[in-house]
Amino acid sequence: MAKKKQKQKLPEKKSNTNLIYAVLALIVIAAIIFAMSSGNNESVKKDEHVPSDGTFVKLNKPGTYEPGKVKITEFLKFNCGHCYSLNQEMPNLEKKYGDKVEITYIPMIWRIPTDTPFRKSIEAYILAEERGKGEEMKSALFKAVFVEGKDLSSLIVLEDTGRSVGLDDDFVTALKNGDASGRAEANIRLGEEYQVSYTPTFIINGNLMVDFSPGMGILNANQMINNLDTIIGSLLSQ
Repeated sequence: MAKKKQKQKLPEKKSNTNLIYAVLALIVIAAIIFAMSSGNNESVKKDEHVPSDGTFVKLNKPGTYEPGKVKITEFLKFNCGHCYSLNQEMPNLEKKYGDKVEITYIPMIWRIPTDTPFRKSIEAYILAEERGKGEEMKSALFKAVFVEGKDLSSLIVLEDTGRSVGLDDDFVTALKNGDASGRAEANIRLGEEYQVSYTPTFIINGNLMVDFSPGMGILNANQMINNLDTIIGSLLSQ
């Protein structure tokens, strides 16, 4: 009977050993998970260059943060009233920050019946920009719509607008031939990639969005400029 009792104790010892191994394994796994989590958090912190002030939405996209520089992409439409108002205010922002702010203008349309006739206006801007007349053409196209009441779906209007800023027959020929058609399509697709639903929409450093959507609470051009000013100042102070 005594021997039987001793044999009954052996499994208990083995069970205790297995329990110790299991606990040690759990400790090791927990340590690995903690280390990985800490590393990930550190990585996120390094990549998280967001303003401490201002109204914006953080996008799930890679950022393009660069110390001492703020990169802004503006999606716009030439028949958009807010875009026209902002076009008159943006030069003040550019003047204030100089080469610390880099602004890229992306004219676009939505693929809806009321917008598709204006696709050529995108091409007109692109062709003007590559000929060193982008800023002049942008302002001239807005003026054609909102001051002169012209129709930018008209090829003749676009040709005349180009000539008004000093572009010649080379521009007219390129516009007629659709030389910038592919680049206009790329603009539209980029807007779709960023899910642009309002114009103008500003993408700051690749992953911060500001627009005129109701949730932003921005009602006019002055409020938008003030908000952009706040965001830019905050990013440059980092």
